[in-house]
Amino acid sequence: MSHRSSVYDPIVLFVACLSVLCVAGCEPMVGYIATAKEVGSPAHGKTYYVGGAGPIGNVGSWDVPTGLSEGGYSGAVEVFPWQSMTHTGDQINLSRNREKAMDLANRIKAYRRVYRDTPVNIIALSAGTGVATFALEFLPEGTGIDQVIFLGCSLSSHYDMTRALRRVNKGLYAIHSPYDRILRNVVWYTGTVDRSSAENGVVGLDGFFPPPRAGDDTEAQYAKIRNVPYRPVFAEAGYGGGHTEGTRSAFVRHYLAPVLLGDDSGLLGRAGAASQGERLESEFGVASQPSSRPSEMDSSDTD
Repeated sequence: MSHRSSVYDPIVLFVACLSVLCVAGCEPMVGYIATAKEVGSPAHGKTYYVGGAGPIGNVGSWDVPTGLSEGGYSGAVEVFPWQSMTHTGDQINLSRNREKAMDLANRIKAYRRVYRDTPVNIIALSAGTGVATFALEFLPEGTGIDQVIFLGCSLSSHYDMTRALRRVNKGLYAIHSPYDRILRNVVWYTGTVDRSSAENGVVGLDGFFPPPRAGDDTEAQYAKIRNVPYRPVFAEAGYGGGHTEGTRSAFVRHYLAPVLLGDDSGLLGRAGAASQGERLESEFGVASQPSSRPSEMDSSDTD
C-alpha cells in the first residue's frame, strides 16, 4: 500500500493553501483557516487539538474534528492555533511555547468554569505536544483532563511528565513510529521541543521512558501512559507511520475517536491492551536507551 497522497488529497490542498498564506505573511488568515472546521457541542465535552510547528503544523485542523465527529464523538472540538510563521522557531522557542501553553491552559480553565463535569481531552501533534504538556503543567490539580493523545511527539523520551500527568484522569497515549522522518532526520539535529538532545530519545520515535529522577508519585502517574507502537494495520486507515499521517480523518475515526469514547482496545491492539501498561512500570530503575538513529531509516520511510 502506497503511503503517498494523491495530489487531490484534502491534506495536500490544505498545506498548499497555508504555504501561499505563509509567503504572503498573513498569519491571522492562517489562524482562521486552522479553526474553520470546529464542530460539536461544548455541553457534551470538549477536545482541544494542538497542531505542530509552523503553518504546515496546522495539518489536521480539518481532519481531526471531522474524524472525531464521524467516529461518534459529539463534544466540541476546538483547534488551538499557537504557531508562528516559522517551523524551526516553533520547535526551539521554549519561552514562547510556554506562553502559548499558558493561553491554552486559560482556555481550558474558562471552559471548566462553565462545564465542570463534562469530559475534556487533548490531541496534539509534533511540537504541539510540548505546548499541550506545558499547558497541563500550568493547570491546577483537579482540573480534570480525561484523555490525552500525542501524535509524532517531539518531546524527549525522558521528559518528566509527573506534574502534567497529575492533571490527567485516565490515560495519555503516545503513538510512536520508526518511520517518522521528521523526527528522525530533523528533530534529531534541532533537539526536542523541551530543548533536550534527541540522542536521549524522542517520544514519537521511541515512546516515553521513566525520567532520570523519579518523585514520590512518579511511578503511579506514569501508569497512565500508554506507549502505542506503530502497527502495519494502521496503514489501512491512512497512517503509514509518517509524521502527520496520524491526523488523517480515517485514522482519527477508526482509532482515536473510540479512545475518547472509552474504548482503547482498537488503538492498543489485542496484545497491547494487556501489556502496554506494564512496560513503563518494568523500566523504573532500568537505564532505557532509544532504539533509533538517523542512519537506521529505510529509504522507503515517508512523512
